[in-house]
Amino acid sequence: MSTQTSWVPPDIDVDRASPARVYDYLLGGAWNFPADRQMAEAAVARMPWVRDLARYNRSFLSRAVRYCAERGINQFLDLGSGMPTSKSVHEMAMEIDPESRVVYVEQEQVAVAHSELILTSVPGAGVLGADMRAAREVLASPVTRELLDFTEPVAVVMASSLHYVLEAEEAAELVRTYLAAVPAGSYLVLSHITDDGADGSAEVRELVELSRATTSAGVARSRAWIASLFDGLDLVDPGLVYTSQWRPNTPLRLVTDMSAHASLLAAVARKP
Repeated sequence: MSTQTSWVPPDIDVDRASPARVYDYLLGGAWNFPADRQMAEAAVARMPWVRDLARYNRSFLSRAVRYCAERGINQFLDLGSGMPTSKSVHEMAMEIDPESRVVYVEQEQVAVAHSELILTSVPGAGVLGADMRAAREVLASPVTRELLDFTEPVAVVMASSLHYVLEAEEAAELVRTYLAAVPAGSYLVLSHITDDGADGSAEVRELVELSRATTSAGVARSRAWIASLFDGLDLVDPGLVYTSQWRPNTPLRLVTDMSAHASLLAAVARKP
């Protein structure tokens, strides 16, 4: 897409890259613009592992959603959902339970417009155009309340989204607020970019710096800080690991010179 099509809100500046659309491009999607592709290619030219980073994260999300769905979870609150790149959470969940219900929460207006376009014929799935940081408004929204029953377990999904909340305490409080709203038996699915000073950390910092040129800057955080988000929850085996290591579908060979393996930490945990 090289021009602004009819479904794109007219006040959107498509000449500035968006993390959601850059991610879509890295995953092979078509819902992006030249500025997004240029940003993605610039990142890949400097850090060839970035494309794999996106794929590992999406694969983790797919495995995590399947894990939750196979344990009877049929409600998902996808916070900072980005572009509805195939497969999306509703497609993943509905493969296990066709009656699954999904609410996508995203503030990027192009992503919201595209989500509205494709979800009109999908019963059980809806999109809320809102900032995930406005937790109380998200939880009280008619879209959320119509689709999700908060007396039954819900999977709260924060896949590569919380690191766009720059203030650490605000980010931690968001997790606490959303988890407080769901009952025992609910799950937290989370991945977050990390920088612990290990091999490749300089490249991670470069990736974070590149994000400052997009519509949403990100921040890398320590393993200890990310682990603290799961305090009081029952971590699912293998615990907090890199996305490529969380219950891989095939035997995994770690390539030590690929920072993609050591950039995003991920975990799934159950609320007791």
